[in-house]
Amino acid sequence: MTTTTTTTATATRSRDAVALVAERLADPGHVAAVASRDDNRDPVYDAVMWGPLTLANGLPGTALLYGELARGDDGWRQVAHRHLAAAGQALNSAPSHGLFSGPAALLAAAQTCAGPEGHYGPLRRKLAAWVAQDQLNRLRVFRDHVRSGAPGVDWAAYDLINGLSGTTRLLLDSAADPAETGPDVEQALTESLHHLVRLTEPVRVDGRDVPGWWVPAELQLSPRDRETYPRGDFNLGMAHGITGPLAVLCSAHESGREHPGMREAVHRIAGWLLSWTLHDEAGPYWPARAGWEHELAPRRPHRLFTRTAWCYGTPGVAAALLRAGRAMDRPDWCAAALDALHAALRRDESLWAIEGATICHGYGGLLRIVARAAQITGDPGLRAACRRLTGKVLSCADRDAPFGFRHLMRFPAAARSPVPHRGVDTAGMLEGAAGVALALLPVDDGALPWDRTLGLA
Repeated sequence: MTTTTTTTATATRSRDAVALVAERLADPGHVAAVASRDDNRDPVYDAVMWGPLTLANGLPGTALLYGELARGDDGWRQVAHRHLAAAGQALNSAPSHGLFSGPAALLAAAQTCAGPEGHYGPLRRKLAAWVAQDQLNRLRVFRDHVRSGAPGVDWAAYDLINGLSGTTRLLLDSAADPAETGPDVEQALTESLHHLVRLTEPVRVDGRDVPGWWVPAELQLSPRDRETYPRGDFNLGMAHGITGPLAVLCSAHESGREHPGMREAVHRIAGWLLSWTLHDEAGPYWPARAGWEHELAPRRPHRLFTRTAWCYGTPGVAAALLRAGRAMDRPDWCAAALDALHAALRRDESLWAIEGATICHGYGGLLRIVARAAQITGDPGLRAACRRLTGKVLSCADRDAPFGFRHLMRFPAAARSPVPHRGVDTAGMLEGAAGVALALLPVDDGALPWDRTLGLA
């Protein structure tokens, strides 16, 4: 079979898989009923895999899919509307946790569903004002923490999913849209960019200068992290690390939104990430996290844990570093990003530490990063890798699953079980079937609106 025939067959299978997911998720009431079943639980945290107002596993995440589909087929617009309306009913009961939960998640979905016609103007303006005010409140809390003299920050100060960089990315689009912008949005965006720039400046801790995004042990999220990193850590991931703010600062630059010190901040982050380039048999890679002792050691360690995923590891870092290299006219950064991405794709797949088809730590997220890099660079090796990864995603399709794909999760007793994962029925973008379908959409025309929620645009 020729390459052209193989490519055509893969494209057909991808369209069929997207159509299957779109059909299975079309009724938001059915989605809620299936995903919120009491036996459909996260095997680690014993929580139902359903958050109605989240991008990760709820209705804003499914609305993203239909908003993107409606760009090519207006028949999907009413389905997108049903999902937005159903998500809006949970607005007063959903907690706010950055871009991926609460009103910000609904705004991200509404912006995507607005299309070139600018639908949902009044809703988007109301949500943008809410996000801006919430952002200003969170920034004040952070400033109070700094004034207290306590060193270090927690993830909420900067990460893409729950923190201030994800909502900053949202405000960039609000500020550029006449239907959403206003003095509150402008103020929140200006203060947010100032915050992200300041965060990159070194801080003095125990007589040593360390990066400003250091998370001390007492601000770690879990007892396990406090035990693993007794002096705190430095997170490199796209989801919860400094790579997310790098991507958002690149977005600000690309949109023409300059801020004093922003170029220097991009250089600081990129330089630090490059200093953390480790090597194995396949080539260069970036670890997921580095402990205090690793950062201050005279030499970098030979090995640290990593994934080959969107959330952590080489793909996310490479995606942001490629964008930064193009924004700052640094071809050496671009070359380092592509070298590491190619090495990641050469590495034995058993070392990728990813599971299933979904976005966060599955094949879908890796596919989307490689597809965006291939589209930006025209690299034929990356284009070939897209076909390979598309096959990996499609191999996870399951017509018996309510949504067409399941989210695979490891569970506490997996080491003693013949089945290493538990499949859960998740609907949303980051951990669910909607994200798998989004990852299968072509990128020939460049970034799609949903890509910004992953730091890819």
